[in-house]
Amino acid sequence: MPGHQIEYNEGMYADFVDPFYLIRLKRGEEVIRTLASWAGQAGIPGGMLSGLGAMKEVTLGYFDDTKREYRKWEFKDPVEILSLSGGISILHDKPYIHLHAVIGDAEGRAWGGHLFQGIITATGEIYVLPARRKIARVPDSEGPFNLLDLPTFPFKTHA
Repeated sequence: MPGHQIEYNEGMYADFVDPFYLIRLKRGEEVIRTLASWAGQAGIPGGMLSGLGAMKEVTLGYFDDTKREYRKWEFKDPVEILSLSGGISILHDKPYIHLHAVIGDAEGRAWGGHLFQGIITATGEIYVLPARRKIARVPDSEGPFNLLDLPTFPFKTHA
């Protein structure tokens, strides 16, 4: 309910602070899975995500277009979430979370890529700007992606 703090998923918190949701992920929660579960429970049809915090057991990836597969890097130790950005959409009638992250390690180095997983250590502060209608994804016939299902442009406007 907008304006009231709601507890989801074994302890994460979410509050609607018009026009966006503010989510606090707690220690031990996996970012992608927790956000997908929340989006489903909250009835979010799509939207934009942004966040920061700290994680461990992080897997980031880079898509190698030549090999048509992801190269993955794992970071077991705690890292700072310097930037988290992406979106919520719907794939096969379920929330689909697509995130990219920039993380910083204990030596001050930054690493970035597609976020496959991350477990919150201290906290995760996530801002969600919900869409007003469903944002759908469809499988890509040429690769391993699930692409946004959008009309071709330019399109006719309805008067």
